[in-house]
Amino acid sequence: MSSPQGVVAPRLLTVLSGYAQRDDFTLTVDVGLAHAAMSAPVRIQLGDGRSATAIPFTLGAREHTDWFPAFRGELRSDDEGPLSSRLLLIGDYEIPLGTIGTIVNRSLLGNAAERSLRAFGERFRADVLDEIRRSELDIRRHEQHT
Repeated sequence: MSSPQGVVAPRLLTVLSGYAQRDDFTLTVDVGLAHAAMSAPVRIQLGDGRSATAIPFTLGAREHTDWFPAFRGELRSDDEGPLSSRLLLIGDYEIPLGTIGTIVNRSLLGNAAERSLRAFGERFRADVLDEIRRSELDIRRHEQHT
């Protein structure tokens, strides 16, 4: 049986590249204060040294970069069996303003920085799955018409 990477890996770059090309990509997170949510426009830049299953990238605010966290790392897909794959975010999430920023993030914002990265990972996973489904539907439609 073939690896699921043959299906998953090409979609990683497709989805992440799509995010990187957008000027309106935002992350929204519940900040833990009276159920308030905060959205920030973010920029995704793809890094060098890509492979089929690992894509280096950075994620950071488009504006006021000194006030928002930034992630530097990679998105990776690993085999987890003959029919499944696991997506991983590996890297460093830098919280601005040093110790003060860390205290504010933990105490007032309820670790909003970590939750925003988790939300990004969940959104990415859902978009990769949607991309796989669209591709599978396109293949089926093509097979029915040939």
